[in-house]
Amino acid sequence: MSIKIRDLKPDDMPKICELLRTREGLDEDGVQKRKILMEWCAFKNPFAGNETTYFIAEDQGGIIAHIGRMPMKFIINGDLQKGYYIHDLYVHPEYRKKGMGFFLSMAFYRIIEENSDSLCFCPWHKAINLEFHRKRGYPELSADKYKKILNPTYELKKILKIDFAARLLAVFVRGILVTADFFIKLYYHKYQQKVTKVSRFDFAFDNLSQRLSTTINISPLKSSEYLNWKYIDRPYSKMEALAISEEGEIVGFVVLGMGGTTECPEGTIIDISADPGNKVTVYFLCRAAIDYFKQRKVQSIKCCLTDPRFAKIFTRLLFFKISGAYPFTIINIKKAKDQKYIIDTKNWHLTFGDSDWTMFSVRPIV
Repeated sequence: MSIKIRDLKPDDMPKICELLRTREGLDEDGVQKRKILMEWCAFKNPFAGNETTYFIAEDQGGIIAHIGRMPMKFIINGDLQKGYYIHDLYVHPEYRKKGMGFFLSMAFYRIIEENSDSLCFCPWHKAINLEFHRKRGYPELSADKYKKILNPTYELKKILKIDFAARLLAVFVRGILVTADFFIKLYYHKYQQKVTKVSRFDFAFDNLSQRLSTTINISPLKSSEYLNWKYIDRPYSKMEALAISEEGEIVGFVVLGMGGTTECPEGTIIDISADPGNKVTVYFLCRAAIDYFKQRKVQSIKCCLTDPRFAKIFTRLLFFKISGAYPFTIINIKKAKDQKYIIDTKNWHLTFGDSDWTMFSVRPIV
């Protein structure tokens, strides 16, 4: 067995399709969609230049594994620094059965360490991938999950297992939630902020990103080029973006998407960006998301947060922290500035948009 690891080229995509056909849950339509999304990530990244965006492993003329390495720019403690987003690790199931999954994964991570000249951010791991990272000694952090219940009946049915009792108790719980929501709205009634739909991110969002570099400690640079690439221009993207302006300047935005199932639709706050010290703007962005999803009759709304300043405001809006935080790790921490600062979770501002959930989700908002 002679396995070779190299960078992905456009001509490799037919063989990538052969590998994608081994992924559980992907029919042929799903294979073709994921292939197009991989091409978008690999060859349309606005920060990539001539750098490798995917590494692949070859054996006997076929592609047996891949991992994404997306060049990015990070704002870290007020400085703009180069970095990478590591994602989309997959190994052919036959090679996993042969015990080669560990070997290939470790080989990929070694290649990434050697060929990346700055930190690499690795979000939202499956248990097996997280174990690989622990063996490599990468610093491990986590993003907390939050959930807001809009329809308590569904949640209570899961707990009580009795339909009548769940519906009866749901009336009481819904009354509490509506009352609490009323007083929250009453408190913020004296403030006025208008939320508008974003059809395309422009220079005003570049200005926002520059201003936020002094208030959001660590975050991917949310430039207009990056935001359009990820949320607007990406194939199959059907997300909704909303923004707030003050005196002609954009002061925050939120990106919304759908999750859950047809029977139990769930709203998702994919991305949110604003000055965490501007509690009113954060409130109105979150309120806009709640109202948006109420119109679509979702059962609940989920998000993930690392910045405690955002979490505090979301908690006041009755988003409750739930179990099962999303782990993320840092590769090449020794090549980064402010190492102690970087490995402190509370310094990060991460959302669902900073994960594979966004890049490879093809479910539209309805």
